[in-house]
Amino acid sequence: MDVPPAESVTPWWGTYTLEEDEGGQWEIGPSTVWLYRSARDWRVIHRPSTAATSTDPMEHRSRVTVPVPTAEMDEVLHADEPDWKTDRYSVRRTAAQVTLAPALADRPVVSRPEHPLHVPPGESVTLYLSTALWVRVVLPDRDGWLHEMPSHRMSDTWFGASTREGTLCYATRTAGRLQLDKLPLRLHRAVTPLHVRNRAAEALDLERVQLPAPHLSLYRAPSDTLWTNAVSMRHTTAGEGATVTIDEGPPSAVPEAERVQPPREPNRKGLFTSTFSAFGALFGP
Repeated sequence: MDVPPAESVTPWWGTYTLEEDEGGQWEIGPSTVWLYRSARDWRVIHRPSTAATSTDPMEHRSRVTVPVPTAEMDEVLHADEPDWKTDRYSVRRTAAQVTLAPALADRPVVSRPEHPLHVPPGESVTLYLSTALWVRVVLPDRDGWLHEMPSHRMSDTWFGASTREGTLCYATRTAGRLQLDKLPLRLHRAVTPLHVRNRAAEALDLERVQLPAPHLSLYRAPSDTLWTNAVSMRHTTAGEGATVTIDEGPPSAVPEAERVQPPREPNRKGLFTSTFSAFGALFGP
């Protein structure tokens, strides 16, 4: 299957050089990020997607300005905007290079397709879901990442069989395309192929889907689109429930994709085997 390229924009991730007292600007989907380097600290300024000037989570922007003109950067540094968030990181001496990298969410993501999908008994379907990426700030001369923030701040939701059994997740709405060539590929979102097999005697209603984002790897295709491992869900009978597994390696739609981030949390054997009650919550309203 041919994968459509993302719209003609330059990827926002990469390694950049900032001299002392210089700043850069990254427009990433509905968010804007500024980095400012001084001799002894880094400033990370984030205008999130909740700001009044940028509210569309699907807004497709990927633009980098390095360096930002001094007068413009001064306005940002002294701006008094309640929606903006500024973090400062003090070090003995800053280095010129800084890297911005994509990452997956730090919690599972509950995706609700725009329209419920019904899978008849004995049928299988592949659903392509997209979720918002996190933005990591990495200093190449140090171990680990310095700071991370979501390109779109999703709402919180509880997901589980009851109020006592479950997980705190993020909630998002997705088109949930059945045809890959119909899915808009945006550089601030990652695509997950979800394979669902219904081996039960009754139709399966897909109204909500929980994606185990912390257990997925992130891959970059040659077209600069970003993907996760494929996730497979097998529904057998009402009594036995479903088995959820994460496929190894990049998805079959982009076999040449390279891994750019490992999972936040390692997979444990049997982690995604669920009872029918949990599976009912997984796909319930």
